[in-house]
Amino acid sequence: GTYARPKPAEVPYEKPEDQLAYSKAPRPVEYVPYNERDYKAQYGREYFELGKLGPDLDPDELEEKRSKQERIKAYAEAVRHENKHCIGAAPEKRIRPKPPSTRQKAIEFAKKVPKPKVRAAQPSGESDGVSGGDSEDEGITILQQLAIRHQRDKDLVSAIRKDLRI
Repeated sequence: GTYARPKPAEVPYEKPEDQLAYSKAPRPVEYVPYNERDYKAQYGREYFELGKLGPDLDPDELEEKRSKQERIKAYAEAVRHENKHCIGAAPEKRIRPKPPSTRQKAIEFAKKVPKPKVRAAQPSGESDGVSGGDSEDEGITILQQLAIRHQRDKDLVSAIRKDLRI
């Protein structure tokens, strides 16, 4: 089972320009291929470092870089200083008042609506002289009047309870 590729028919070329650029035929090489043994024989068997590039000691380029950096720093410092002083002297922004919310409008409207006047409370029927004790009540304070009224109401409640239990 080996697969043998058929050899292409050799065509004699009169000129190298006539040969196709994509031909699979090997092209002539201008170098000598070496292997690992040849490399070690020429350069030795040990690993060694070639070295580093080192600093750039051209003084003109270094001076240009340094002066450029100094100018950039000086400019940045001047801008920072200017901004610090301009911010303090800048006029304050005018704040627009926000339109009142619906709730605030309702509160304002409620303040403008006139409140009903309170009438003096008059007990119905008692001031007309029906109870018969008006002459006695004239010298009694409000607290005593309320205590009497409370006692009457208690008596009325106890009478109703007696009626319901029977």
